[in-house]
Amino acid sequence: MTKRRLLKRLWPQSLTAQLVCLLLGAIILTHIVLGVMLADERRDALASERRGNALSRVAAISRILTTTPHENWRDVLRVAQSPQTRLRLVEETGVVASDGHIPDSLTSRLNEFLATGSGTQAPVPARVEILTEDECWRERKTLRNAKEAFLDQKRDQSPARPSGKNGDYHFHDDRAAPWELRYMERFDCHVAPVMQIAVPIFTAVGSTSEDGMIDDAPTTTEPPQNRQQNLPENARPRVWLEAMIGGVMPPPWFVFDNVLRVALSALVIAVITFFITRRISRSWALLARAADRVGRGDYPEPVPETGPIEIRRAAKAFNRMTARLKRFVEDRTRMLAAISHDLRTPITSLRLRAEFVDDPENRARIIETLDEMEQMVEAAMAFAREETANEDTRKIDMTALVESAVEDLAETGRAISFVGDGAPRVYPCRPLSVKRAFGNLVSNALRFGKHVEVTVCDADDGGLWIEIADDGPGIPVEKREQVFEPFFRLEESRNRDTGGIGLGLAIARTAIRAHGGEIYLEDAPKGGLLARIYLPPARTETGV
Repeated sequence: MTKRRLLKRLWPQSLTAQLVCLLLGAIILTHIVLGVMLADERRDALASERRGNALSRVAAISRILTTTPHENWRDVLRVAQSPQTRLRLVEETGVVASDGHIPDSLTSRLNEFLATGSGTQAPVPARVEILTEDECWRERKTLRNAKEAFLDQKRDQSPARPSGKNGDYHFHDDRAAPWELRYMERFDCHVAPVMQIAVPIFTAVGSTSEDGMIDDAPTTTEPPQNRQQNLPENARPRVWLEAMIGGVMPPPWFVFDNVLRVALSALVIAVITFFITRRISRSWALLARAADRVGRGDYPEPVPETGPIEIRRAAKAFNRMTARLKRFVEDRTRMLAAISHDLRTPITSLRLRAEFVDDPENRARIIETLDEMEQMVEAAMAFAREETANEDTRKIDMTALVESAVEDLAETGRAISFVGDGAPRVYPCRPLSVKRAFGNLVSNALRFGKHVEVTVCDADDGGLWIEIADDGPGIPVEKREQVFEPFFRLEESRNRDTGGIGLGLAIARTAIRAHGGEIYLEDAPKGGLLARIYLPPARTETGV
């Protein structure tokens, strides 16, 4: 439950933010899924391409050696060396073709490259071995030990002769060792796996020198390109070209380029989505604010019918509804005004006729009844006017409004006081409507209580509370909702001086509900009734 609440709190609430998050999530998820699907294929393809290039290069070097005099082989090998390609010539090779699909495939490809260059299949095939990082380091360590043993043997067999300005001995120099013992010294075994390749060279017959090169000259006078073609099937190579090649491992699955690509895509999508959704949500926000104003009793200008077709249809329907509602309210107001005018005329006529009644007691009762009818008509008109009020909304200091009304009543000798903190609270409303609702509640409290206290405070959600507490008898819980019905009175004597007409609370609730608020009746802390007016937070007119 806690995780769900946390996710709900972190999830954006606005339409713009939600659409941006959804599209970004879709883009990032798509990149991840495609990356996972294509990662293995991409790695295998690139690794195969790198290995193929390395095999082709070694085959080309072997062909160069077959067509190059042996005294130039040193230069060929020196030029062909690179940080991740180490070459040497040996009489016997220790390279054994590895078992497995990949080594077999690489061996076949290498022999195909060699056959393509020479025009015939060599009697002794080339070999490819795949070394792990540990095997590479062991091979390097073995050569290192062999080189040190060679230098120690040379130093023991020859007298120590200083060479150089610092008095170093010649056989202390690593360069005194043959190249075949030094060719892996600077090779990086971290980029495993490593390919070890052995290619037979048939062009020369002789022995290798100490530095791994052939000393004897070729014993045949045939052109170099024809020598390997004329070899017998049982020919044995006298020299092997060994190559140690690193850097042919598959590329990493997760690289910075992928992250940068996803980030740039997300940024572009976010910017485009933000402006598009902001344009859409702005139309919805205008429609929501207009609906809120209509619900509060205002009738704003028609909402602009812009944006996508769905929003334009909604705005057009809302404008039609607002126009019909406004016409209905205006027609009702005119009808009530006409009824009021028509009722006043017969009431006045009856009042005049009552003056001609001879019986004083009957005349007094008739006039009293006519006065009550006239007051009821006036109250009904006031109630109808409150429902159809068209007062402009403006910002006022609600604390100052309530405090000034309380002070005016207190100056007339009423037992009422303001007990709030007096801090200014600016609120957009229809001041006369709110003041009339407040006045009706205060009048009801003064009628039944000996002392009334009024407070204005902030609500937890940003709205306002106006509290009116009296010390009267209160209202039973089961009748607190009925008192808001028109012409309902708790006092059954029908005496206007004690019970009123029964429209005060109905008018007050209508005025407050027109602002989106509500009136609550509760038990006061000191006994009596506590009437609480709630006004919701004011809606802002900016932003989406």
